[in-house]
Parts: sequence; C-alpha cells; structure tokens
Amino acid sequence: MPVHLSVADFKAANAVCELRYENAYLIYDRTGLVCREARGFYTNCNVVTASPNQTIFQADEGAFALELSQCRFSTNRPDPSLEKFAGHCKTFFDSVTIHLDVRVFTRVGFRITFRKDYKDLDEAKAALNSLKLVNLRPEERFGAAPEPHEIFFRWEGNQVGAMLRLKAESGKIDITLPPELEAEKSEIHKSFNGLILDVDYYTVAPVERSQLDASAWILRSARTIRKNLDTIFGN
Repeated sequence: MPVHLSVADFKAANAVCELRYENAYLIYDRTGLVCREARGFYTNCNVVTASPNQTIFQADEGAFALELSQCRFSTNRPDPSLEKFAGHCKTFFDSVTIHLDVRVFTRVGFRITFRKDYKDLDEAKAALNSLKLVNLRPEERFGAAPEPHEIFFRWEGNQVGAMLRLKAESGKIDITLPPELEAEKSEIHKSFNGLILDVDYYTVAPVERSQLDASAWILRSARTIRKNLDTIFGN
C-alpha cells in the first residue's frame, strides 16, 4: 500500500549555509575582528579551534567556521521557520565578507536535513520504496537486498543546482554522563529508525556580494526545497 508523504511530515534536523570564494588572505590579519564581533552577536560564543587557515567557534545558536576560501554556519536545532537561522547566517556572513573584503562568491550553498521517525528500519525502508522513485524491478542486485535503502538525485543548470539524498537508516546513541553532573541517570541509551531527506541547494554561477542578502536567499531557497520535495512525493 502506498505511503502518502509530504515534507510537512518531516522535522528539520540540521541546517548549514556555506559561502565559498577565492582565497581571502586578509584572514591572517582580521580573524580576530570577526571573532570579536561574533562574541558580541551570539550567546556564549567561544573559539573551539584556531589556526591561520581555519577558525571554528561555537555558540548557543550553532557552530561557525571561518576558512581561507569559505565560511559557514550550522545548527542541529534549526527553528521551524528558519528565520532565526537565516538571521544568524546573515550576521556572520556580513562580518566575514566585510572584514575579509570578499566581493564575489564562487558558490552559495544551503543544505538542510529532514527526518521522519519510524518504529523500525523495515518500516522506514517500506516508506522509501513506496515513493516509487526508482524505475527498477525489486530484485536482488550485486548480491544485496532487492530494494535500495538509499537513493541519490542531482540536478544542475547554469545558475543553480540541487542534490537530494533519501535514506532509510537506524542507529544507536550511547552516552555515559560524568559523575560530577549528579544526573538521575548515569547513562543514556537511545535507538532511532527513520527516513532521512538531505537536500543541498546551491548556486553554480558566481554571485556578487552586492547581489546577496543571505537571509532572504536562505528563506527563498527553503521554500523552493519544500515545494519541490512535495512535487517529488506526488502531492
């Protein structure tokens, strides 16, 4: 029996936005300025690792990376509307591009991962295969299972491109808490089974800094992603 899905059935699990550009050598002189501004904008912002070509800092809002030829912001807790996420990205990217004098982006990418939980892996696989995205008969191939549990698609034009990965997966989380936390439970064990939608939407043509409003671009990209996912699902 077909499973009727829409992107509304999934929860955003992770979001990343990344800017790529030609080597910005001012990173060697101005990383400190970017870090100082970040500490003023974000909550509990601290440098995690630092080297001449890469600095990573973490805040309550998410993780930031500043590198010689790219920068990005990511979070495992994106707000449903993505408005806060988009605002955090814009603030960070504006700081980076101004201080490092970046004028052209060779790639602007927005990647978001959605997840829908199921009671077991077989149910997740059944949901994936029910979408009928692959026109192959369900028979054993390469000595493996008759039906795929992971599917990739990629589209690319002159201006933008997109990658879509769908995967039925399972896993376990095992955490032992330190005694000093005095937690009620000293260990956490959790199993998960779900269907993952991983979408990477990106520009192909160069983008001038004056053309990019990161916040507006992310929100517009998110709408494009959701609309196209529902079209793929047949809704």
